[in-house]
Amino acid sequence: MLNTIETQNIDRQLDRVLVALGENPNAYLVALVGIPGSGKSTLCEKLAKRLPKSIVLPMDGYHLYRSQLTPAAMKRRGAPHTFDAVKLREDIKRLRQNHCGSFPAFDHAVKDPEPGAIHVDVDCSIVIIEGNYLLLKEWNLEHLFDVTIFLDCDLNEAMIRVQQRHLRSGIVATMEEAAERIKENDLLNAQTILDDGAMERAQLVLQK
Repeated sequence: MLNTIETQNIDRQLDRVLVALGENPNAYLVALVGIPGSGKSTLCEKLAKRLPKSIVLPMDGYHLYRSQLTPAAMKRRGAPHTFDAVKLREDIKRLRQNHCGSFPAFDHAVKDPEPGAIHVDVDCSIVIIEGNYLLLKEWNLEHLFDVTIFLDCDLNEAMIRVQQRHLRSGIVATMEEAAERIKENDLLNAQTILDDGAMERAQLVLQK
């Protein structure tokens, strides 16, 4: 449950995005990027409600399957190398060309991608692609987007949110386990995004 201050912050962020899109009326592919726990999913959900004929396409559907990962990679699941960046790039290219297609979602029940779960029809006016690593230099996706947005967030606050999310989703059994997971994985992933300069390269940076 969001408190009043958080709701007001999201509303301000939402207004800034809508202004930016109004200045780019032909924008079709929008990247919404941020570190883990920055609030991307919440903002996307509200944004989709304000944009007629829009759809959200989460990057989570491009997780590698658990069967593809070594035990060491499983411990780092969520890091850039545990996603299929090549398939994501190919799918975005086709989407940009065809303005339609089917894309994977992430099935949280089975903890693996669900192929073809998200459908983008030709009458969709804007696609909001949401994810941590969309602006990483090595992924080479930036040029495919019409608008790039980085959702800034205090690192400590974001990690507290991730810690609570891990416990709530059943990934860990205790807050102590969640804190250890953050130290060994989520914090490293957040630092990768920040060190790569993704925020500085984004066209629009949303802050509290």
